[in-house]
Amino acid sequence: MTDTNTIRSLNDRFRQGDSTQRGQIVITRGLVELMEDATIPPEDLAEIVRSYDSFTPDADPHGEHDFDVFEFAGERCFWKLDYYSPDLKSGSEDPTDIEKTTRVLTIMLASEY
Repeated sequence: MTDTNTIRSLNDRFRQGDSTQRGQIVITRGLVELMEDATIPPEDLAEIVRSYDSFTPDADPHGEHDFDVFEFAGERCFWKLDYYSPDLKSGSEDPTDIEKTTRVLTIMLASEY
């Protein structure tokens, strides 16, 4: 498996809830407020990101499934996966190695970018 294929597989698995990988999910303040104002449960947002499979070359040029754009509650939103060292103090030296990587999935309103 090439590095891109490995990263893509790990990213998809993390996004879909794989608990064997170190990581965290961050939802921005604006998106949290939108869900609260519209009384949308966080599970609805989680399901959209978890089940996403409409990757395009424009949004995913490297084929790593680490970013995309979607509509949620009438708003344009992004989700983005970044790779950090286990202590979150620097970038991962090898995002194909789950022992050397903490994945951080950030979900945000496009206007917050």
